[in-house]
Amino acid sequence: MNDRPVPTRRRFLALGLGAAAAAWGGALAASRDDDPCLVARPEARLAPPGEPGSPLRVEGLVLAPDGTTPAAGVVVYAYQTDATGVYAPPGRPPRLKGWMRTDSDGRFAYDTIRPAPYPGGRNPAHVHHQLWGAGWPAQWGNDLLFDDDPLVPESERRRSASLGPFAFVRAVEEHPLHGALVKLRLRLRTAGDRFEDGTRHGVDACRHGRGGR
Repeated sequence: MNDRPVPTRRRFLALGLGAAAAAWGGALAASRDDDPCLVARPEARLAPPGEPGSPLRVEGLVLAPDGTTPAAGVVVYAYQTDATGVYAPPGRPPRLKGWMRTDSDGRFAYDTIRPAPYPGGRNPAHVHHQLWGAGWPAQWGNDLLFDDDPLVPESERRRSASLGPFAFVRAVEEHPLHGALVKLRLRLRTAGDRFEDGTRHGVDACRHGRGGR
């Protein structure tokens, strides 16, 4: 005699729901693992190993609007052009990009290459920064410009100098391990910014970890 229990409709339903929940949970975990904001650390690499160009390390500090309080847990999204002055093929998000989350002292860092000006050489080379999370709305941080770049307009140099420690036209130093090094401070604002469609690739990629107000 077969003593195995006879499956009932309720049991089939429970088994089906359990399997669906397990699959959904696995998919959610995988999607969270792919979310750059959730896995962001204080350091990131914007340019992959072997990327053509001159190596560059940027070490940054994010401070609250008072200019003195370190802002911990803030997502810093940085992106730039490559050594030819191009972000990516048309219609694609930038190739050289990275997400960081500031440490308890508000610090972040990234390794990359020095960006090139846009083709035609009319704009100075720069790295874009966006910030959000930890209670702060999504906003633009100052672009990083380079003091030795002859394309930086004098008006931008004066505006940068007026910001004191938050100047965005920065000198390039030499680091014994990383080569070229730039140090940068970013100050948060209480008000956020509206990102245009072509500049939302960083925040839109963070499906679960956007944060903000």
